[in-house]
Amino acid sequence: MRSRIKMGAARALSYTGVDRLLGSLSGYRYTPLVIGYHRVVEDFRSSALTAIPSLLLSRRMLERHLDWIGLRHRFVDLDELGGLLESGRAVGKPVAAITFDDGYQDFYDQALPALQKKGVPAALFVVTGLVGTTRVQAHDKLYLLLTRRRGRAPVQAGIPLPHIAGMTPYQAMRTLIEAVSTAALDQVIRALEAEDAIPDQMYSHSVTWETLDRIRRAGILIGSHTRTHIVMTNETRECIVDETVGSRQELERRLGTAVAHFAYPSGIYNSASVSVVAEAGYRFGYTTCTHRSAQHPLLTVPRTLLWEESCLDSNRAFSDSMMSCQVHRTFDLVAGCRQHHTSRGYGNVAN
Repeated sequence: MRSRIKMGAARALSYTGVDRLLGSLSGYRYTPLVIGYHRVVEDFRSSALTAIPSLLLSRRMLERHLDWIGLRHRFVDLDELGGLLESGRAVGKPVAAITFDDGYQDFYDQALPALQKKGVPAALFVVTGLVGTTRVQAHDKLYLLLTRRRGRAPVQAGIPLPHIAGMTPYQAMRTLIEAVSTAALDQVIRALEAEDAIPDQMYSHSVTWETLDRIRRAGILIGSHTRTHIVMTNETRECIVDETVGSRQELERRLGTAVAHFAYPSGIYNSASVSVVAEAGYRFGYTTCTHRSAQHPLLTVPRTLLWEESCLDSNRAFSDSMMSCQVHRTFDLVAGCRQHHTSRGYGNVAN
């Protein structure tokens, strides 16, 4: 029922043009379109059995998105987008930039061929500490572990944790990641693994440095996503400096290219973390909401995150109306923003 109501609203808003009006109220009119994706897979349904569904997009759906956006926007890379943002000059046809987070191997296997087929530039934000290793993203590991133990008693990690009883595995995973430090999160994961370890082959891994260099030479812009995908508002200043400076320096050393672009892990940031990103030498930073920092607007550029089912109608078919509402951020006015961007402290989320 909720899906049908949302679909009906999207059709009405798109048909009347109100989606564009509401999008302008949420800030869309003044910001170029930046789309964010995570993983691109061959088959969404089978991949969703062992991965976070909202991080997945089939190659077929990616191409559908690119076709829709390309009819209405001119694709640009992040360097050109940054130049437009710095100059503040008006452009003719609206521009759009495509980005991918985390640096999974399936970017090379699935996303890159689709982008090359369509002639679309893109950027890949990489978690450098996982490149060329068998280590796994904490959110992937936590989600699968919570999925396996669904219905059991609350996890006992020996530290204070948010109340997650009754939540879905995804809700519990998001709550934990947003509320505790990386060290505490590792402790939770170890406690869960002691109960029911998951074979390493069930997880998806990051690219190697050799593959990342091939991606760069194929024309994909490489940006930083920190060293270990920390939630920056949960960590100390020393940790954030190490994660932002260290990741940029390693990318520049390994790939021999300047790194000017940064994406906040999980899209979470506050004034203190933005200041560290500026000090680390980045010129542009990308978030997941429409809030802009008055002091650092170029380091808080909004992105619209999309996945396989984000633009489907109630019959699970691709919908132009839903895509239009997502692109114009129509639903942002209803959903609002849960973050506290103005906090200037470090590790200000309770651990």
